[in-house]
Amino acid sequence: MSLKNQIICVKAEKIVFPGRSLCRCEDGAALFTEGLLPDEAGEVLVIKDKKSFREGILKNIVKKSSERIEPECLSFGKCGGCSFQNAGYESQLKYKSLCADELLSCFGAPVNKILPSPEIWNYRNKMEFSFFNSEGKTDLGLHQRGSFNRYSPVPPCYIADESFVKAARIVKDFANKSGLSAYNNVTREGFFRHLVLRKAKNNNVSQPCHSGLDPESCLSRRDCGSGAAMTNVENGVFGKTQMLVNIVTNFQNKDAAFWNPLIDELKEIADGICLTKNAKASDAVRVDEFQVLYGKEKIVEKLNVGGKDYFFNISPFSFFQTNSKGAQVLYNEVLRLLNPDAKCVLLDLYCGTGAIGISLAHKVSEVVGIEQVEQAVENAKENALLNGVKNAGFFAKTAENWAKENSKKFDAAIVDPPRNGLTKEVIKFLLNCEAEKIVYVSCNPSTLARDLSLITESGKYKIKEITPADMFPQTYHIETITLLERQ
Repeated sequence: MSLKNQIICVKAEKIVFPGRSLCRCEDGAALFTEGLLPDEAGEVLVIKDKKSFREGILKNIVKKSSERIEPECLSFGKCGGCSFQNAGYESQLKYKSLCADELLSCFGAPVNKILPSPEIWNYRNKMEFSFFNSEGKTDLGLHQRGSFNRYSPVPPCYIADESFVKAARIVKDFANKSGLSAYNNVTREGFFRHLVLRKAKNNNVSQPCHSGLDPESCLSRRDCGSGAAMTNVENGVFGKTQMLVNIVTNFQNKDAAFWNPLIDELKEIADGICLTKNAKASDAVRVDEFQVLYGKEKIVEKLNVGGKDYFFNISPFSFFQTNSKGAQVLYNEVLRLLNPDAKCVLLDLYCGTGAIGISLAHKVSEVVGIEQVEQAVENAKENALLNGVKNAGFFAKTAENWAKENSKKFDAAIVDPPRNGLTKEVIKFLLNCEAEKIVYVSCNPSTLARDLSLITESGKYKIKEITPADMFPQTYHIETITLLERQ
């Protein structure tokens, strides 16, 4: 008999990726829900009843775990940003480790202890908030869990950098004073769409450049006196808080006077204030027109890898790891596992803006970076210049197309694909590129397990080590770094 639309009591056995509670019904069938910790019992409304499993919505917790704590945020459970605020950080790490073990221990390689994030609150260096209409006012928030048209307001937000919350308040107040409404995805009416905030959390220092140049001029010159351009970067000289504010609106023209009150308030905490106009129906941030309202359109973040500082330009639309201190942990683990020598020719596949390849460039003979997004490749070239890296080349191609055309052999390869993992064409290339080592960085242990099976079943590579890393505290997300060696 189907249990659909009935409320039943179940007990959670464990957390499985991606952050779901695996429970057992009285008849032994598996039921997946969200919000129950292991050993907790709850009343669940069954919404799907399939032959092999059920899905449900948690309605009430009947028995609580000793690991359960009170969430910091009142929006927890509704907001889509966090999924683990109901458990302490040590418990979060345990759940993530168990998920990684379950998916990856079958390969016979040691799964190392998970690397914790140096920060567990206010760690995010980028936040994308949405404007929405609420009770006749313009509000600002994050998508609610599983919804594209309902939102949880901010403040508060405990995983965002603290200065983001202040900026969000200022922008929300301005939007309400302006008399203009939030954009409606259904009617396609309204003005304010998104607020995107970015910050260089590791590089928030303001010191004068000894050359006397302003930071922007100093950055643009490579012939500055006694190396003042690089000294200026190394000293972290880019203004007040190294924060970018990007306001995304519908395509309506407003003169400079309209924005002046907002600029006057934000310039006390931001290095750059930008305006992006987006006329497309999609709820994603798209760029039809872009302008800088105040200051600069780039900030510079610092990462220390292998004991050396590296610097990276971040513009409003650059890809960069959203946990700066966690990124240092991640990249240092990549370096440890790869352990390249000075003769190594390194392939950096899905290189983005070049952060991994550039941070390893001084350890190897040559870096070849491949990325399909042309703007990211341009950013990678700028970042190589910024760090004095001359042995790295970056090319705008899809990994699949490049693999078909390339005949170059490599000593080592790093792959950091999107969530859907590697395609069969890329795996075929990796099996034939003769790299002695491959380091696979993954944000999805499910697709990682699939790809590792395809790579190892060839007999050409064997998994030596697997290291989970927590880049996203308070959420279910897991980053995993895997070392494969050629047989």
